[in-house]
Amino acid sequence: AVVSTQSTGEMAKFITVNSFAEYLKAAESSKSTCSQIFALFTGSLTASGKSWCPDCVRADPVIEEASKSLPSGTCFITTYIDRPTWKDPANEFRKGDLKLKSVPTLVKLGSEQRLVESECAKKSLVEMLFEED
Repeated sequence: AVVSTQSTGEMAKFITVNSFAEYLKAAESSKSTCSQIFALFTGSLTASGKSWCPDCVRADPVIEEASKSLPSGTCFITTYIDRPTWKDPANEFRKGDLKLKSVPTLVKLGSEQRLVESECAKKSLVEMLFEED
C-alpha cells in the first residue's frame, strides 16, 4: 500500500513507499503520468523519528527542500529501507536493476544520473540533478 501521496496545485507528486515491491509498483504507475521520475532510497526512520543511516539524516532535509521546486508533472518516490533489509547483501535493492551500493541514493529514473551518500547532502548537486534534462 502507498503510505502517502501529496499533490498540490503545480507541484510535483510525492509518493512514499516502504518496500521493494511497493517501489516497483509506484515506479511503474508513475511512468504513464509523470514527465520525469526521481527516486530517493533512504534509511527508514527509527522510533526517534530519525533515520538509522547517518548520511540519510544529513541528506534527507536537503533533498526535501530542493524537491519543493520540482515542476508539475514530476513524480518523486521516496523508498524507506529498514536496516536489516539493507544490511542483507542479497537484498533486491542491491541485486536488481537498481544496483544500489549505498543509502541514501537519489536516482533520475530512465537515466544513469544518480547521487550517492554525502553527494545527496550537497544542495548544489541535488539541484543540478533536478534541473538537468
